Amino acid sequence: MKEILPGIYSIREAGNLGAMKPPENIYVLAGKNGLIYDAGYGSVRAIKYLMKQINKIAKLQKERDLPFNLTRVLPSHAHPDHFSGLKMIRNHLNVKIVLTRRMAEILKNKHSYYYYYQSEDIYRDEYFPKSISNVLRHNFREPLMKLFYKGIYGLSFIDNPDIIIEENTSIDINGEEWQIFHSPGHSSDHISLYHEEKGILFSGDNILRTITTWLGPPNSNIEQYLSTIKKIQRLPNLEIILPSHGSPITSPKARIKELLEHRENRKNQVLEIINSYPSRGITVESLIEKFYPGQTKFMHGVARGWIILTLDLLKKRNLIEQKSVSGHINFFPNN
Repeated sequence: MKEILPGIYSIREAGNLGAMKPPENIYVLAGKNGLIYDAGYGSVRAIKYLMKQINKIAKLQKERDLPFNLTRVLPSHAHPDHFSGLKMIRNHLNVKIVLTRRMAEILKNKHSYYYYYQSEDIYRDEYFPKSISNVLRHNFREPLMKLFYKGIYGLSFIDNPDIIIEENTSIDINGEEWQIFHSPGHSSDHISLYHEEKGILFSGDNILRTITTWLGPPNSNIEQYLSTIKKIQRLPNLEIILPSHGSPITSPKARIKELLEHRENRKNQVLEIINSYPSRGITVESLIEKFYPGQTKFMHGVARGWIILTLDLLKKRNLIEQKSVSGHINFFPNN
């Protein structure tokens, strides 16, 4: 537990399995009508650690003769490392779960959750050849991955949220007005929390200090992501960004500029590679290998997301086209 700013504490939940289960920041805005931003993991171990850290905050506030009354918990979006702890946090602290309408629809049960994050046609959306081996592999992997996610994240769904809010609204936290705004890109239901006078932004997963945000189908969108980043860039008086992973960003304008340049460079790199294969084209798998030579299958799977979304963007702009070649999906320059 660390006090990042006066009355704002960061609790870092440990992760494992690398990018599959990263360390998570849970923020506590302490005061007379306090709020927890993001709920972290839902395992017994994670919740036990979280409660221990919150008790430390309560003790520190009491020693300073400051109020400490947590009343609500609000996730930034409905990814498992951000919502899984909601129900247990409510049970332990008697706080109210606050969700947007979209989050509430996603998280009401396992069926709505898996439906929301599942492609209607994975072979079309992720450019997998619909071969017998790929169909068998997908049908075998899907149920195993659901069990795996439940085990490592401690998934717990919410069929009875206490408060439903709009995606663009204001919220009172400790007698101060904070702005909530819709910030899609990484996830279509993502929201951010901002206090203009203090210049503090809780960015969720959209802006991280040292790594780039994961993007991938079916609920990420590069155009929405870029629009969100530019919207954040225009926020008046932005002084500090508190992300859901990693340390605070104390030079937000510089970091935002880096992220915009990174996405533009990646788009141009993908287009340049495709342009170098005018006659026979190139597959997604070959593109991934160009960017991440010799990396593990897991790393290739993680990277596949942003490459697919970049291909979608280039297709939308009529800069490339796709064709079926010998049972594979190849991408060609659209000259």
